[in-house]
Amino acid sequence: MNSPHVRSMLEMPLFSGYTQAGVQGLLALGEVRTYASGEQLCKEGDPADGVVLILRGSLRVYIERKGAELVVSDFGPGTILGEIAVLCGIPRAASVRALEASDVLYWTDKAFRSLLLRDVFLSQRIFSVTMQALIEREKALIESLASTPAATAETTAAQ
Repeated sequence: MNSPHVRSMLEMPLFSGYTQAGVQGLLALGEVRTYASGEQLCKEGDPADGVVLILRGSLRVYIERKGAELVVSDFGPGTILGEIAVLCGIPRAASVRALEASDVLYWTDKAFRSLLLRDVFLSQRIFSVTMQALIEREKALIESLASTPAATAETTAAQ
């Protein structure tokens, strides 16, 4: 089986060094799902029942507050989404929808946990990418808070 998904996964940095058979094994642990542009994958607050790897297309992660959609980020092929909620056993922190026709590899929470336990090499890569993303989001939040008018006024008043 040399599907386009095998070829695209072999080109993703996350799977650098994997063989075709190794990637086929990862595909066999999950289910390839296709979403049309605008189609919802999950909603904020949903139970975390699985993780997705974007194979093709792009997905938007967002939250809704006071009737407004706040975009967290847009993601493309090679990105894994939902791993934090699955690993922490918490509901989804954001909603996800397809920005264009997209294919994802969906692993159930059980399959994803099993994959992490069996493949230490991939586990380290996934945890590294996840932690880097969390740190970058935290830095952006701190910068955003530090540049608000209230923070600026407090800094000026303290001087």
